[in-house]
Amino acid sequence: MLRNIFQGILIIPLIALLLQAQDRNALIHSVDSLPGWMATGKAVSFNESNLDQFDTRLAESLRLYGVDGVTTQSWRGPSGSVKATLFQLVHPASAYGFFTLRRKAESTSSAPKAFGAESFQSGNRLYFWQSRYVVRLEGDTGAMNALAEKLSQEIVGHSQRPTVANHLPLANIIAGSEEYILAPKDIPKMEGLNPSALGFDDSAEAATAEYRINGKTIRLLLALYPTPQIAKKYAEHIGVSTSKRIGPLLAVISGTSDDSIAKQVMDQVHYESVVTWNEPQPGLGLGPLIVTIFTFIGLLLGTCLIAGLSLGGFRIWMKKYYPDRAFGRASETEIIQLKLDQSLTRKELNE
Repeated sequence: MLRNIFQGILIIPLIALLLQAQDRNALIHSVDSLPGWMATGKAVSFNESNLDQFDTRLAESLRLYGVDGVTTQSWRGPSGSVKATLFQLVHPASAYGFFTLRRKAESTSSAPKAFGAESFQSGNRLYFWQSRYVVRLEGDTGAMNALAEKLSQEIVGHSQRPTVANHLPLANIIAGSEEYILAPKDIPKMEGLNPSALGFDDSAEAATAEYRINGKTIRLLLALYPTPQIAKKYAEHIGVSTSKRIGPLLAVISGTSDDSIAKQVMDQVHYESVVTWNEPQPGLGLGPLIVTIFTFIGLLLGTCLIAGLSLGGFRIWMKKYYPDRAFGRASETEIIQLKLDQSLTRKELNE
């Protein structure tokens, strides 16, 4: 018992430290431990209400995926100057989605060194995502690499991609082409596909990627719906010949008229549903509770009655067949009589 209490006391500060490490200001202050690094100016923070003051172009996407806040800070270090922008999203999947949008819009090459869960570089800009964060660094290459490594060490939490993105086949995929999409306007152009008809108003979410097969580049789009019934409704009106539905997952291919190539990719798309049946727990109302109490009382009284009758019957049987053996021996029996029914004589009263 004391051991469990002691472990609980130790875990509480640990959890507090982990939560603190997830705070943007804590990440900013962690850079102070780097030798030779000095902040230039004060950190500037933005929340959902004033994102337009930060960047009007990014504000819409950040609100779409769900943002907790944005903080910017500049430093000067031994390897040069760098400006960091920390985008804190509400969920790792949200951070992944915003990261894929920026990669599509800005990416020119992979980062020379991998940081976080995924990273890319665009000129003098370096992006990486990890847990609920997307980090953008701008400045000298050496300073960006050093700061990226430090921030990646400080960020805690799982870097979990959204469910629909995990269904993208990995064979023949073009690295860096993956996208996680929550709005029709972000759907890449696909022949015969109307993005507005995919059902984003019904809580659909999509993931897409490019594949290179036999020298040809094709695109696969996966749309995940809350239920198979909703997926069936949109699959019937998708208007694209190369498509198939697997449960709540709808797959669409464009960029090829070769059925064998399309089939090669489609055959890798799988969806396994897991059904958990939770039986409702029976609740005890006042009536059943009273019945249960009196049932136990009845059982207890019945047990006592049976035990009493058994003991009494055993004593009677022993006295009848084995007198003066175990119970009721004359030498051990002493009866005190009060004789209340006898009258007293005057002599007895005088005494």
